[in-house]
Amino acid sequence: MAKKHVPHDEWKVPDRLYQFSQELPERRERGEWDRDLEKQVDKEWKAFRKHLKPKRGIAKKTAVASISVAAACAIFVGSAFISPAMAKVASHIPYLSTFFEDKPVMEEIREALDGKGYKWDGLGVSVNPKEVSVTIVGSEDYYQKVKSPVKDLIRDILKSRDFDAYDIKVSQAPPVETPTAEDKEEMAKTDRIFKVVGQVLHEFGHDNVGYGLREQIVELDLPDTESREKEIKENIAGSLQEEGLGTFSVKVHTFNAAKQERESRWMPLVSTISDGLTAKKEYHVKSVGYTNRHKDFTIIISTNQKHNDPAVNKTADSIRDMVDDFLHTDKIRTITKGEPYQLTIYSRDGKVVKP
Repeated sequence: MAKKHVPHDEWKVPDRLYQFSQELPERRERGEWDRDLEKQVDKEWKAFRKHLKPKRGIAKKTAVASISVAAACAIFVGSAFISPAMAKVASHIPYLSTFFEDKPVMEEIREALDGKGYKWDGLGVSVNPKEVSVTIVGSEDYYQKVKSPVKDLIRDILKSRDFDAYDIKVSQAPPVETPTAEDKEEMAKTDRIFKVVGQVLHEFGHDNVGYGLREQIVELDLPDTESREKEIKENIAGSLQEEGLGTFSVKVHTFNAAKQERESRWMPLVSTISDGLTAKKEYHVKSVGYTNRHKDFTIIISTNQKHNDPAVNKTADSIRDMVDDFLHTDKIRTITKGEPYQLTIYSRDGKVVKP
């Protein structure tokens, strides 16, 4: 969960992704797994997680602040983005140390693109398909001129880190969309709404909770220990009306503070595991995720091998060994506090690969 409100013109959580993430753990456990839906969600997640420079286009009418997909406690961690702090932690792990040098790979690619003076916009990674993508800004002539050199630059960086599982996609950015006067007015109004909501939450001592806006509904994340929910909702709706911003309903999503704290510690570790497993073909890993809903934190790994593949059990054993070795090092145990965890590995056709 984000710790502060993110401007509405920076993030837009896909509705399908948000709904899907909430249903993920139960659907997995019941064996319900729609592959077409998974592909669509992964596509939207890829777009959502892209590393972007400041956006040039207009904001969507549906604005989302800090309401996080992770609030559903089940999320695919499908990118190779990792913090420098976690990279330093990983440098002490035998296998993962080969994946992290002085900086995250996406940061190295960004710096290389800027160093060459390329005009680019979006840079991201997806695991379905396994792809590093970058968007070039400029005319058709410019795009054709730099397309191959940009691909070669990224390929060389990936090769230097022994990342052999990713394809590279270079595409052209769409024309710049100029905001109209109406768009600017709506964005200004949305900013005022967020300011009012933030002020009310501050008065109730909630500076670090998520909140967002969907049409005429303000959505909040509040700890399940908060007994003043009704009062907070009334204050937000009343304040917005007093400021002449319109009539809003307020919807509250409650969260378990202890589980949220656990999630904040484990999420970077899941990202590290995802990076190490998805970047190399030999592990046959399609995606890495987790659920925080159960007693033990559960890591979910999906492979590209079917359950009747003779090699799937050997692959799963290798994955378990690597993950267990990583999580049992002294450095990582200081983060997990030695908490028990579960590791569930699925075959390509959605069956659990048992130890």
